[in-house]
This record gives sequence, C-alpha cells and structure tokens, in this order.
Amino acid sequence: MKNKIVLSFGVVVALGVVSSLNGVEFKPVGFKAVGMGGAGVASTRGSLAGYYNPALLRFSDSTTEVSANVGVRLREANLVDNADRLSKLDISQTLTNIGNQASIGGGADAGSQAKLIEAQNILKNIGSNNALLISATPSITSQMGDGFAIGIYGNGDVSMELKLDTKYLDIIVKKDVVGYFKYEPTSNAYSESNETVYNSSSLEYGINNKKHELTVNAFALGEVPISYAKAFDTSGGTWSIGGSIKPMSLLSYSKTEKLGVSTDKADDNSDDAKYETKYKSTFGLDLGVAYRPNDSQVTLGLVGKNLNSPKFKVDTTPSDSPQKDYKIEPLVRAGFSLPAWNNNLEFAFDADLTENETLITGEKSQLVGGGVEYHPSSWFSLRLGAMKDLASKKFDDGFITTAGLGFGLKWLQFDVSAAMSSKNGQYDGEDIPRYAAVNFSLISKWGDGYNQKQAPVKDVDIASTAKEPLKDEIKTLSPDEQNRIKKDSDKGFEELNKLI
Repeated sequence: MKNKIVLSFGVVVALGVVSSLNGVEFKPVGFKAVGMGGAGVASTRGSLAGYYNPALLRFSDSTTEVSANVGVRLREANLVDNADRLSKLDISQTLTNIGNQASIGGGADAGSQAKLIEAQNILKNIGSNNALLISATPSITSQMGDGFAIGIYGNGDVSMELKLDTKYLDIIVKKDVVGYFKYEPTSNAYSESNETVYNSSSLEYGINNKKHELTVNAFALGEVPISYAKAFDTSGGTWSIGGSIKPMSLLSYSKTEKLGVSTDKADDNSDDAKYETKYKSTFGLDLGVAYRPNDSQVTLGLVGKNLNSPKFKVDTTPSDSPQKDYKIEPLVRAGFSLPAWNNNLEFAFDADLTENETLITGEKSQLVGGGVEYHPSSWFSLRLGAMKDLASKKFDDGFITTAGLGFGLKWLQFDVSAAMSSKNGQYDGEDIPRYAAVNFSLISKWGDGYNQKQAPVKDVDIASTAKEPLKDEIKTLSPDEQNRIKKDSDKGFEELNKLI
C-alpha cells in the first residue's frame, strides 16, 4: 500500500507558469511611484504617465524621457512555510508504515506518530486563507515633447493556493483483506472503521478525489498605450486632459495538482488538469485629468483605466477547458502632489476609488499610499513612502514601507526602488516579509518640459499706461520743462531696461 501526502515547495515552484483569470489590479510600476508608496496619478509626469495618468504629459519635467524598467513583487499568506514543512515530513512513507502496523489494540512507532500529528496540525493551520502571488512588470517607455508618449508594458502574475477540505483529514487506511482501520495519532491507537466513514472523512480519500488540491494560476498581459494630452488655461488654473488607446494581448495557462503527488511524478499524473489558452487581441481605453490652480504647484489627478471594459475572446484552448471569454473591469484612482522647499521636495498621495480584481479568486485589491521625494539636483533623488491594501482578505501585509534612490547624469540615470511589509511570515525558520517588491530602471532625459519653462518677460510701455490726468498735466508745462522731463524719463527707461 502506498499512500501519499507530499506537498513539496519544489512542486510549487515548478508549476509557477499557469492561470484562471480573475482580474487586473493597479500595481505600482516604474522608478518613481514604487519608492513613493505607489503614488503616481498626480506626480508621474514623464514617460510613465501613459500608465498612471496620461494628462500629466502636459506637466512634464523634460522635453524627452525614455525609461526601461523591470519590477518583481511577491505576496505570501500562510502557504510557503507550511508547504515546506510538509515536504520534509516524508508523509508518504509514514502512511505506508501506519498501514503496515494497523491492528486493533496496537499502535504505531513513535516517529510515525509524531510526523502525523505535525502533518494534521499543519493542514488545519493552512485552512482556506493561504496564497502566494508573484508578479513581474517589465516596461519600455518613451515621452516625446509636452503631450505624447508610447510604451510597451508587460504584466505577468502567478498565483498559488492550496484548497483543503478540512472534513477530509482523518487517518483512515484500507488494509488488504482485513478491512478499514482508523488511526488516532494523539492516542497512538487503531480502531475499526468502514467504507462509509472512509469515503466521508479520510485524508487518503480526499487526496484521491480532489478534495485537497494545489491550484496554480497565471497570465501574461501585454499593453502598448499610445498617449496624448492637451492643456487648457482658465481663469482658475490649468487643466490637462489626456487619453491612452492601447492594443492588448493575453495568454493564460492553468493547472491543478493533487496534494500528495511526489515531485518526480507530478508531470506524469493524468488526473491533473492543465489548460493553455490564447485569446484574441483587443484594445483598452484610459482617460485622465489633471488640474493645477493658478499661482500654485499643487497638482490634482484622476484617472480611469480600461474604461471600455476590454473583452478578450478565446482563440485556442483545449476542448475540455473551463476557460471562457475574459473581460477586464475599469479601475479608477485619484491623487495629488505638492512640491515644496523651492521644488526640492515633492509630496504625493494616491487612493484607489474602486476595489480591483486580482488573479486569486475572490481576492480584491484597493491600495492607498503616498510618499516624499527629495531631489536637490538633476543627478540625485531619494524617496520614502508607505501604502496599504484596504480590500485584501487573504494577505495580512500590514503597512508596506517603500524607498527609492536615483543617481547619474541627466541623460543616463540608474534607479532602484523597493517595498517591504511590516508583517512577516516564515520560511525554514527564518522571517520573510509577507510583501516584498523591487524595481530597477534606466532613465534618459533631455530638455526642459512644461514644469521647467519660465514665462517670458514682456516689454511694457509705461507711458501708455499713465493715467490721462497725468498726461494732461505734462502737456501744460513749458516746452523746456517738457523736454527736460522727457530726457529724464528716457534715461530712466534705459536704466530700467538694463536691469531687466
């Protein structure tokens, strides 16, 4: 008899390219926002404005900006350490020993008893509130002039969940010819059982009948937003309206793995379900608005992404696949930015106004966050921030702190940003953050954008602005007095022009 309950973390990693689509969240992307608590709707004014808020292209800091970005994020909840502990217990051999030793009035060896007690505790502890989410966000972006940008954005997610039915955790084994035996690890005793009880509560039955499964879901989404913005000066301030139209493509692959299948046989198990699905390309529409009051550097921003609810139609998929056409729901976010200290500091804050779907079924995301950037010169910037997910049910991240550092020449800068949660999980006895992210970027900038340009000084005809009564008084003076005053005034204008 060979009973197995091996959940190897190696299996989890090996299966890490797979999907059952649920949604797309508003992730922190790029060199500036990742280090400032995810805030970018009112502060990301360069090449990445096509992602955060295309209206900000009219408030750009440079005439041209090009960036290459690679970001990776990990979120974990109650899964990795428990999976690793199970993989080290050698439960397959332990259950074999339990079956071989089964007899009324007898007991199992102490080693097998201890392992089964630990295994049951781990399975009960994992429960339904477990998940692992790994994300990658590479991008190449370009802003050209005050108002136009284009970019290529990748959005890859891999999610893993262990779905357990806690009714099926009893150690009940079937011994050839003799019948069914239930083993109670805490008392180290066997008792008689039957097929009905075996089918309704046995761990072995649950494994063989898909009551306990590892599901691995993933997708790869590609976008190419083409963005444009137009500014309007009003009596109250400057308004900018921008939009992005973006061709989109999608690929997904999904698999379920039975709990208890050993690593070397995972790919050969015919009972596992796996589906690769390709979708027909579609397009999305983003719209944003930004406002800056007169005599102020405060910027208010609002953006709606995927406002047309882009729908992907299935192109190719296995005949028995449950995958169907997939629709991405709109996302809405608002934010503000506030420069200070002669523009050497910038404060920014963003908040999702919608709860956004994620790759994990039933799990949503709603981020709020902000931060500050210190940039005393064009070759150096330092950022700090924090953010929090208000909608998550599975991930207990706490507050997520962020930081970033940029340095180099204006035409070639290197930037690194990172984020880490205040709450930790464990792996192999060591603390690991429940949320961790890092982003690396190369940026090149040329010219002065809207933010850096100064209004030209206009020549003023002071004489033409003089009040009429004063002109009349001048005309009543004698010709000599008028000539003297004219010479004095001409000399004054010459001095004034020199000063200007």
